Amino acid sequence: MKRYNLKIFLWDVLLICAEIFFQIAGFVFKIFRQHPLAYTALFYLFITMAFCYYPILDHWSAGFIMMSLPLAVLSGLTAACYLLIKKQKIVAATGFIWVLLAFPLIKRMVGISNGEMKFENVSSLKVLSFNGECFDEKHKTDEHWSKLQADIACFQEYSPNKDIESKYANNVVKLTKFDKKGLIGLAMFSQYPILKQYSKVWDRGNQPNINGYLCADIAYKNDTVRVVNVHLWSMGVRINLAIDALKKGHIKTFAVELADSFGRLKEGFEKRDEQMREVESYVSGSKYPVIICGDFNETPFGYSYGKLKLSFKNAFEEAGQGLGFTLNRQPYFARIDQQFVSNDWHVESCKTISSVDFSDHFPVMAKYILKKSLTKAPALVAIK
Repeated sequence: MKRYNLKIFLWDVLLICAEIFFQIAGFVFKIFRQHPLAYTALFYLFITMAFCYYPILDHWSAGFIMMSLPLAVLSGLTAACYLLIKKQKIVAATGFIWVLLAFPLIKRMVGISNGEMKFENVSSLKVLSFNGECFDEKHKTDEHWSKLQADIACFQEYSPNKDIESKYANNVVKLTKFDKKGLIGLAMFSQYPILKQYSKVWDRGNQPNINGYLCADIAYKNDTVRVVNVHLWSMGVRINLAIDALKKGHIKTFAVELADSFGRLKEGFEKRDEQMREVESYVSGSKYPVIICGDFNETPFGYSYGKLKLSFKNAFEEAGQGLGFTLNRQPYFARIDQQFVSNDWHVESCKTISSVDFSDHFPVMAKYILKKSLTKAPALVAIK
């Protein structure tokens, strides 16, 4: 008898819950039907923001969603204002709260540092990351080379260069054949001894194998630091061809180029996810302070960026100023060259050197200080 009563009770609870659910769903649908675009915009903002904070969806579609965050914030803010005018105050307030919660993510685009913070009697480690595009000769000068001086220099699309190699005592170079441009690849130069190294170039099938990573353990003063130079999958998106076709009124060509760009972006998200997993295997749980830098071929709202942000700090976010765009070609408004560090480091400064313009990328220079060197031991007093 008790068992029968329990079944009836559970069935009644289930019916009540179902009734409540359908009432709420009906209410939401009724409001949604009145303002479908506004509600869709707010829902999309929430999804985009959630992925950027914690990229849990291991799928290429997550890359597209995360990349659209600035547009999602703008449309979400517009939707919240519209719903407020329509006296949907609770939903509008929720929308405004979501927009405010998105501001820490917007910091990925805009550096708000007050300038370089100096510490007395503490030296910093100067790290350069630069996609040199085989060091095209068209604008290169001695002044350019002087701006590229660093303690550790990481190059992508590197080709043998005596001007650079003569300035460093230690190096790791991984090159491959690249059509008429000869040898090209990754290089890491250091003023400090390189104790251990590992490198890999990823196979791109019928395309030039220019993507890969270098991992080196470097003796830095009394410590060992792990530096990783990465060049993630290059998409080769031809935005300029699509824009030119649109300007000329060639709609069919524009549509073809747009579809091609979509396919390349999709492939890029998939490949970079795989590659970043491999890179992370060399830095996750490292007993040494870590620096990861290079050409990520992805915006700050990309999947690889979001995954690294869960464990590492981005140097530009910590000490950058302005927009820090690193792409010296269409689309110019992108920062795809990054430097990430473990919590062992204090970021003193991070700058995009836009005056060095002989490549299709601008160099990124950052200065780091080991946090433990900022902690001064108390003076010992002899007791008589």
